[in-house]
Amino acid sequence: MPLWLRLAFTFVLVAVATTAIAGYGVRTTTREALEKDFQARLDAAAREVSEAVAAEAQQVHDLTIPLCSEGTFFDKALVDLERAKGDASQLDPGSRIALRHHLPGEAKARALDELSLVTPDGLVLSASNLKAVGTHDARLGKLVAQADGGGAALRPAEGGGDPSIEVSCSRTVHAYTLGLVGARRIQSILQRVGQAHRVTLSLYDAASGRPPAARDVQYKEVKVQGVAGLTVLETVSREEVNRTLARLDQDVLESGGLAVLISLVAAVLFGRSVAKPIHELAHETREVVTGEPHPVRLRGSRELRELAQSFNRTIDELTRMRKRLAATERIAARREIARQVAHEIKNPLAPIRAAVETLRRLRFRGDEAFDEYFDEATKTVLEEVHRIANIVSEFTKFSRLPAPNPEPMDLVAAAKGVVALHAADPDNVRTGGGPKDDPRVDLVAEEIPDVRADRDQIVQVLTNLVQNGLEAAGAVRPDPRVHVSIGPHPEGRVRVVVRDNGPGVSEEMRDKLFEPYATSKATGTGLGLAICQRIVVEHGGEIVYRPATKGGAVFEITLPIKGPSLLDKSIEITSPTFGRNEPPPPSEP
Repeated sequence: MPLWLRLAFTFVLVAVATTAIAGYGVRTTTREALEKDFQARLDAAAREVSEAVAAEAQQVHDLTIPLCSEGTFFDKALVDLERAKGDASQLDPGSRIALRHHLPGEAKARALDELSLVTPDGLVLSASNLKAVGTHDARLGKLVAQADGGGAALRPAEGGGDPSIEVSCSRTVHAYTLGLVGARRIQSILQRVGQAHRVTLSLYDAASGRPPAARDVQYKEVKVQGVAGLTVLETVSREEVNRTLARLDQDVLESGGLAVLISLVAAVLFGRSVAKPIHELAHETREVVTGEPHPVRLRGSRELRELAQSFNRTIDELTRMRKRLAATERIAARREIARQVAHEIKNPLAPIRAAVETLRRLRFRGDEAFDEYFDEATKTVLEEVHRIANIVSEFTKFSRLPAPNPEPMDLVAAAKGVVALHAADPDNVRTGGGPKDDPRVDLVAEEIPDVRADRDQIVQVLTNLVQNGLEAAGAVRPDPRVHVSIGPHPEGRVRVVVRDNGPGVSEEMRDKLFEPYATSKATGTGLGLAICQRIVVEHGGEIVYRPATKGGAVFEITLPIKGPSLLDKSIEITSPTFGRNEPPPPSEP
């Protein structure tokens, strides 16, 4: 069984068990909290409605009772009633009008919904409701006859009205009695408290009892102290509690499913994260053979990180060893180049010395041939000095070749530019098709990715190889041809082949073809191919020569697509004889 599958099974089992245990605990705790909150809502609503209605009753009492004992209009009404000998119909019209219009203003000033001035027989002398003035209300008359200035009472809804808290008082002067009845509706209080606690509050009628029992509905009776006959019925639905529990169950199931899914993904990712560093390390270990290893990132468990650290240290040591080896090779190359430069300069010194000695000898003898030989000797000296200057100049260029600056480049486009520059007609350059007018240089290119390389140096290599091919073929053929082909190469590389139809390279020159100052041309310095090889090597590639099967020379270049890796600096070539203040080579670790 693979590692990731074992991890997946374990993770899923743990996720299911954890979700079940946690979900049961959360559901139990949540249910208890919801029930407690539910009961707290009922108790809070009952407490608040009781306090609010009792406070309202006390306020109505405090606003109504003083009117009977201290109200000026009440005293005046008693005096007028006494003057009419208790017959309200005999009241003075002015007094009737004054009583009729005084009480509405008084009720409004005291924020009472109803205020009535009533005789014991139920005659309404004045009221906030002007329509009730002059009518008889036996219930109000009974209240006035029995009024003792005590507590408030409930007045049930009548004729579609709202229930109210009612307070009554009366005063008797000389056997004549008048009373006041004040009332304030309580429906707004019930609505306000019910909305605040998300319950329904209504007056409880003992005669009709509770409403029919309904599913998921709970009732509670609240008796209001200080208001006779007032009982409030709380009605609250348990649907919200049940809906919350059902949603919690659904969330637990969804969380469990999500946990299982996350466990599967985590198991796969964790399994791959454990295996990926090992695969990466194995890949980079294989890359050591190709000479392009990269440091492994430190990740994973402690053991894997220690293994990666050891591998990275090994790679660093290998890099340092290769640099030391490169430094040793550079020193050997400098010595060989110094020997060759000394040899190249030594050859012109012989004719210079002979010419100078001959001139001195002729001068010393006073020979007449001195003047004749002077022009010839000085010409020889100047030619050889010019030759030495050329050797020194070319060597300086070779030794100061800059390090490559690799950037993504289109190798095919660069080759097209070089080919077009050397072709007889730039329009004749072809890329895979047949030539139109048989150009001197043609190009066949396959599709390849961009290559990380120094464009200028790569163009310099291609230009040198194309020029060499044209010169070599042109020396022996009237129709010199150079063919350039570009295509992919295995192991992340590209291949460039430059083929000419010239005589090829002789056997004795092949072994030293890329050495400095090795040339078969009368006017060449022998540094062109050495520079080409150096550029290609510093790009992490290779350049080789092979003879063409049908005659001519073939140079094949392979370059890594990712660019140079280990050797990232150009080799500085200096000579103790011809160096011009060039810095010494860097010390190697």
